[in-house]
Amino acid sequence: MMTIKIANDNNRNTSNNLADQLFSNTPFNNIAPKNVTEENTSNTDPDSPVPDNIAPKNVTEENTSNTDPDSTVLDNVPPKNVTEENIGNTELDSLAPDNIALNNATEENTSNTQSNNPVSEKNNKNNNNKNNPEQLRRLVMVTGDKGGVGKSTFARGLAQTYIDNAVKFVGLDADNSNPHLIRFYEKAANIQRLDISNSDKLDEFVDNLKELVYPKSKESGKYRDSQSLILLETPSQFLPTLKILITEMGFLDVVNNKCKMQVTIVIVISTIIDCITQLLELYSFCGDRVDYVIVKNLFYGETEQFTFYNSSEEIKVIEQQVKATGHDFTSINMPKLAKKSYDYLDVKNLTFRQGLEQDEYPSVFGRVLSWLNNFKGQIKPKKDLFGIEKILSE
Repeated sequence: MMTIKIANDNNRNTSNNLADQLFSNTPFNNIAPKNVTEENTSNTDPDSPVPDNIAPKNVTEENTSNTDPDSTVLDNVPPKNVTEENIGNTELDSLAPDNIALNNATEENTSNTQSNNPVSEKNNKNNNNKNNPEQLRRLVMVTGDKGGVGKSTFARGLAQTYIDNAVKFVGLDADNSNPHLIRFYEKAANIQRLDISNSDKLDEFVDNLKELVYPKSKESGKYRDSQSLILLETPSQFLPTLKILITEMGFLDVVNNKCKMQVTIVIVISTIIDCITQLLELYSFCGDRVDYVIVKNLFYGETEQFTFYNSSEEIKVIEQQVKATGHDFTSINMPKLAKKSYDYLDVKNLTFRQGLEQDEYPSVFGRVLSWLNNFKGQIKPKKDLFGIEKILSE
């Protein structure tokens, strides 16, 4: 019987020499919506009343848009005979997904009843962006400025979720003092160490990020694969560095415009008020330009015990402001993993999948299986925020 060294929290620093092994996968198959160009089209009002004593006109119409097929025609009025040219087609049986607008069009001289609400327009733009292959690119930053909140545990769980769903990604481990992604997943996926310890390293990181997404050809003539999903685990006390990246280096503009990526910031919190203070500070310079996922680590208590987060009026205002721009602000739970099982994986340097494959402790198998299923259940409803197009079990 082995003796397991018990850890004090969810994050331990144990070194392990692991060899590089790249994880490859089939890239997403994204379908862009049709682009329709309509010129000189006008809308025919189907509800316009026609007097009973007036015979219908035989009309030759040019540059006319198609009449609504569901409009009601008066019984005593024969339908119009119309010759139509340059008419925009209304394809009712389109196979486009539900969240893709059918009329992604450039329209000239067209009457329109679209709302002028800027929030609605922003939401429509965000929905259309999801159908653009480049807009499906995602940088997922896992943060948690308070040490020991479970940030590394969440990053490991997300990496395992990617692997189990055959999602191609690159992991960047910037937590040099406690590199969990490197220690646990370097053999199972493409995980790279990231040094952002000083200003020069920050510049190098920003430049290399674009090279990672849009790699140039090597001198040998071989091309490296472009990357559409990056998982970045940040170190503790990263908030001041992230503020410099965003306010002084235009980091969000670089990611959005140069790398064509959306940004999801994952904030892992415990029940203490410091986590809320740091979340508010983070929002002060990130604003409504990113998607937010707040992770309540149930290792520290049940969901109702996160009273500082649940009762914060400031958080509720931020949520409304972010959602009004078309971005997301949501919270999920990270299940608690029993201490014996967590420590067994920690001592053995095992991935969650390896915890399921070991035969030494059936209890570890059962605990890890339940934890991983619960973890993936939390990810699934918001999978797009994590760069997952499809859960394989669906």
